[in-house]
Amino acid sequence: MRKIQFRELFVLSGVLMGALAGLGSWAGRAGSAQPSGLIQGTASAQEQDEDIAQTARKAFMRGKLASNQKIVEGLSTRNFGLITEGTEEIRALVKGQHWFVLRTPEYQGFSGEMQLAAGRLAQAATEHNIEAAALRYFDLTLNCLDCHRYIEKQKY
Repeated sequence: MRKIQFRELFVLSGVLMGALAGLGSWAGRAGSAQPSGLIQGTASAQEQDEDIAQTARKAFMRGKLASNQKIVEGLSTRNFGLITEGTEEIRALVKGQHWFVLRTPEYQGFSGEMQLAAGRLAQAATEHNIEAAALRYFDLTLNCLDCHRYIEKQKY
């Protein structure tokens, strides 16, 4: 295995931090709306249900972001256990009930690719291959961003 040069680490760190910033801003936007009907006391049952669902989505995205932060920390410190921990949390989230916000073939494709990308990242961490882990994390992040873009267009 070749040695990683400082310039490569610097570029990779910038890419990873930019990707995380994108996830963080999306997670914040996903739950930034105030449940106005509940505050005013005039919400219908349907509006209250949507407010509850929005709050659940926000909490879910915060959990996903926390898992991603573990992975980035693990990559930065070459802590393969932390990379594995964050990856396993992501894999569990993908299998959870809050994951399935849409029932379309495209969304199922994103979900399947997320599982595969997380599996490849876990394998790289198991092999203690930091370069492969960084690249696999980048793949995972790109899948997240593509899926988020798709969901925003669907207006579920």
